[in-house]
Formats: sequence, structure tokens, C-alpha cells
Amino acid sequence: MKGYKNKVTASSFLKWYFSDSDDVKSLGNRALESLLDDGVFNVDARTFFDESNYIPQHICEDADGNNEYDPTEVLLIQD
Repeated sequence: MKGYKNKVTASSFLKWYFSDSDDVKSLGNRALESLLDDGVFNVDARTFFDESNYIPQHICEDADGNNEYDPTEVLLIQD
């Protein structure tokens, strides 16, 4: 974990990221556009993690506090 301020599991991140219905709708629109344009839609947790504006501390393994991290400061753990 050297160089990271915290770490988060992919499942915790995705539950938080898609807890807002607007983000779920955005995913659906993104998938539909890709399918119509290219006939395929590929996505993974890393894509959403990297595109996120911040990572809240309360979803991380060290959840004590109210910090917000840049995604580059948090280790994403595939679970």
C-alpha cells in the first residue's frame, strides 16, 4: 500500500458509486450508446474508479474520518 493514503474494495466502491439513481441512469445511457455505435459495451470497476472525482473515506478500509481522496491516492482492491 506504499504511496496510498487508503484502500477500498471494488464492491464497496461500486455500491457507493451507484447509490445515486442518476449515476445508474448514466450507466444505462452509456451502455446503450456504445451498443448502438459499436455493438459492444465493456466496462469494469477500474473504469468508474478512475473517472470518479473523489473517493470518500467512509467507504475505505480506514473509514474513520471525513476525508475525501483523489482516486490516485486510494488503492482499489478487486474482490
